[in-house]
Parts: sequence; structure tokens; C-alpha cells
Amino acid sequence: AIEELSDRQLVQINWYLNSRPLKCLNWHTPIEIFLLNLRH
Repeated sequence: AIEELSDRQLVQINWYLNSRPLKCLNWHTPIEIFLLNLRH
């Protein structure tokens, strides 16, 4: 259950998921796409 995870564990999971290149993003990471969209 998510309630049993510490804040540190949630940050680690978040970082893991958002730093993985994804095929649906043309092999960019969600973080890269987010930062690119901030510039525009």
C-alpha cells in the first residue's frame, strides 16, 4: 500500500519513473519533455 512507503521511497520511485526514456516520447524522458515545454 502506498501509505506504507516513506517519503524517501516515493521520491526514489518518482525519479525512477521520470528519468526512464520512453518509446511513446520518442525515447526522451518525461523530465526532458517537461523541461523542453517549460522553455516555450
